[in-house]
Amino acid sequence: MLPLSGGRLRALVARLALEPGRVVSAEALMDAIWGEGLPANGANALQALVSRVRRVVGAAALEGRAPGYVLHVGEPDVDALRFERLAALGRERGDATLLREAEALWRGTALDGLRDARFADAAAVRLEGLRLAAAEERLALELAAGGEVLGELEPLAAAHPLAERLQGLLIRALYAAGRQAEALAAYDRTRDALADELGIDPSPELAGLRTRLLRQDEVLAPRRRGNLRARLNGFVGRADELAGLRALMDEARLVTVVGPGGVGKTRLAVEAAAGLDVRDGVWLVELAAAEAGDVATAVLRAIGTREAGLLEAAAHDAAWRLAEYFAEQRAVLLLDDCEHVVDAVAVLAERLVAECPGLRVLATSRESLGVPGERLFPLGPLGEAATELFAERARAVRPDFRPEAEAGVVAEICRRLDGLPLAIELAAARLRSMSAAQIAARLDDRFALLSAGPRTAAERHRTLEAVVAWSWEPLTAAERDLATRLAVSPGGVAAAHVADTDLDALSALVDKSLVQHAGDRYRMLETIRSYALARLAESGRADEVTGAHAQFFLALAEDADAALRGAGQLAARALLAAEHENLLAALRYAAGDAAVSLRLVAALFWFWHLRGLPTERTRWTRAALAIPGAPPELAPVAEVLRGLLAYESGAFAEGAALIAKAAPGPGGGALFVIASAFLEGAEARAAAERLSGASGWERGMALLLWPGEEGGRERVAEALREFTAAGERYGLSSALRVHAQFLSRDGDLAGAVDALRRAAVPVGELDVPADAAEVHAELTMALARLGDLAGAGRALARADELAAEVHEPRTAAYVRVAEAELRFAAGDLVASRALLDVVDAAFAGTSLAARARTWTGGFRIMAAVLDGDLAAARAELRACVPDPAAVPAPDLAMVAHAAAALALAEGEAGRAAFLLGAAASLLGGEDRRGYDAPLRPAERARELLGERFAEAYGRGAGLGAAEAVAVFS
Repeated sequence: MLPLSGGRLRALVARLALEPGRVVSAEALMDAIWGEGLPANGANALQALVSRVRRVVGAAALEGRAPGYVLHVGEPDVDALRFERLAALGRERGDATLLREAEALWRGTALDGLRDARFADAAAVRLEGLRLAAAEERLALELAAGGEVLGELEPLAAAHPLAERLQGLLIRALYAAGRQAEALAAYDRTRDALADELGIDPSPELAGLRTRLLRQDEVLAPRRRGNLRARLNGFVGRADELAGLRALMDEARLVTVVGPGGVGKTRLAVEAAAGLDVRDGVWLVELAAAEAGDVATAVLRAIGTREAGLLEAAAHDAAWRLAEYFAEQRAVLLLDDCEHVVDAVAVLAERLVAECPGLRVLATSRESLGVPGERLFPLGPLGEAATELFAERARAVRPDFRPEAEAGVVAEICRRLDGLPLAIELAAARLRSMSAAQIAARLDDRFALLSAGPRTAAERHRTLEAVVAWSWEPLTAAERDLATRLAVSPGGVAAAHVADTDLDALSALVDKSLVQHAGDRYRMLETIRSYALARLAESGRADEVTGAHAQFFLALAEDADAALRGAGQLAARALLAAEHENLLAALRYAAGDAAVSLRLVAALFWFWHLRGLPTERTRWTRAALAIPGAPPELAPVAEVLRGLLAYESGAFAEGAALIAKAAPGPGGGALFVIASAFLEGAEARAAAERLSGASGWERGMALLLWPGEEGGRERVAEALREFTAAGERYGLSSALRVHAQFLSRDGDLAGAVDALRRAAVPVGELDVPADAAEVHAELTMALARLGDLAGAGRALARADELAAEVHEPRTAAYVRVAEAELRFAAGDLVASRALLDVVDAAFAGTSLAARARTWTGGFRIMAAVLDGDLAAARAELRACVPDPAAVPAPDLAMVAHAAAALALAEGEAGRAAFLLGAAASLLGGEDRRGYDAPLRPAERARELLGERFAEAYGRGAGLGAAEAVAVFS
């Protein structure tokens, strides 16, 4: 706090502090201090005030520098700047603690006592808006985590009755507290206030919230992040082990629970992790069916994020993407059943722990990972709790079972079974048809050879295998046949896929605890599945059963692929996601069959793209292409797959040639259409023309990917019709985004906003938050250009929420692009420049670096012109387009408009008109997108030149495409 008395001194310091380290002109300072009441000797009066301030802050801190003064203070000295930085960081990271720290910097209202000054009112309104946005973001995070926020939300919502996001949070909080009627009443109040005060209806998001309230949608309940499933039965015993494991996890970031099979490692680890309070959740990754090359991809699938965007090759491997995803998260990664892929898990765990300081890794394995810093938690058999476990499981199958009446027998059973939980549970399941005494007698016979000697881990494993065999032998032929068929499905079997003739056998397997029924799926524990697979191998029927599995899932994948490009898209994607492990198993089982392998890869191609799993896609593509004996009818499929692999490995010409010469044939699915996106020039046009004769999704996508600007509006309109008729959401959203671009060029910003709002609906239904974040970022820019800054702020907040879900730096940077334009439109040039720097840093070293640099350069030029710093604008113009040929025409057109604004500021209206014409040449028509609204270069050039404008503009517009690009060379 500075000891300053007097409003004028405070106004001077406040105005300088809002732009620390930057020169604020004397004219701007005098306007801030006196406004229209400027004294005749204003410069002398300003100097006198400066002298008084220097006596407080020191002469070095307040420097005179033409054309005004600069205050040398750092961010820690200016609460407003510290608040903005902390709030931005908290929002980007989804960190409620940072947001609360930012809010704690406030003492009263913004620029209290200075609001009469023109500069202060606008700055205070902006800061108060950021304060409210920070509070909204923090409350949203705390509400989602199950925090109690009603006490804070109710007075805040009452003070801002028209803030829709805040009202939505209040409604959610009331519903979560069991006050549904009050939640509906809060919606009605908000709807009425919006109608009375603004004459508008609630936003689609708020209206949709009311619908979910009425449906009692479970999505409204606060939920912790993560994917732990509800446990099927109670957790018995192990209280000391549970406390010990949690204590060890507090001390170490990499802990491995080690012990023999069936000892309960998974259940203990899940129970320990479920009780942890971690901001970003607990993620269980089941690795029993994984191969060494699948470990990182299996983790990506489990956490539900993508490795790369649609139609993007992965710039790095899956492990790199995981390190990026978890870099700033506080989460627990539970890697289960690691023993058969222990080396791959060790490499991944060591990397993640080293690069992600907030991540803890908990593994279960029969052996240690052998990673530096790993702490082991050995788990042995159950002690006294073994009898308690037997009793609980026994009561589940025989409610009248009284363990106290047979305590000795139960204790003997548990001793014979070495206290192994899985063995005890299997034995307890036999109480349906046997007494406890009979079970003990059978165990005496079966385990006589195992009773002597030390009980090593190997001996305990033999005990467990013997118990599984004991449960297996009484099975009927039908039950064994079904069990072996279930065993080849590592992802379990959906109830819908169980034949009517198998229902009795399935029910018997569930009753005998050999199969678990969870939700709509039937699964085997891995120990039992391994035993069943061994019996299948002994029977000589392994090829027959695995071949039938591959054929079944090939048919499922091909049917789902067709549905994935139509109205059944959501159901088809959910089906493929649920059957993911089984589909990978089908690919493994088809390792010797080129036809099945190629057809499976082609059928999964679009799904892999939608899920963003290029590593998995390329791995199985290479495997399929390596199998000899592909039938001739699948040669085009193989050719296109080889072309895509070549293209993605950097051999662009070779890849394009292979793709171009492959005529579409059977078994291709989406493959041929998507592959055409990697072609250019005449080859791209030929492919598009060849595909344009198709219908539905294929034709819509071909029209959308058609090269060149000519006829673009008509093609996009036709693509919209095709996607709408087909009901395919991704294509529809993409076409609407392109449609919005054309509307924006024509100056129909309201139409562009409408198109983007419509685009947000299907991409939201697809649950691809990265793409949805991009749509809301584009909506932010469109609303800002339209002048609806409040609406743009709401769209930006939603874009931030979505970007926070995926932790992709490129997605976050795209949202910052939108925020930079919003700040520019609002006149906050300091914040806009800072965000432009963030964008450049985020895209540096990527394939989009040149394009990002051009875009940010255009806004820097315009900001410098608004600041009157023409030298900085000229320097930026020289630097921002190092290779014009590598930059898309719309971006070059934007720089041309920025350069035109600079030319006007330099008194060269004729050159400005020429540049505006060059922009029109690049776009194929006048650029009316509105990003340059604060400068109005086209309107001002027309006003200055009058009739001469048309001639100068025409010279630029008459340039050919190459000539227009050459303007920037």
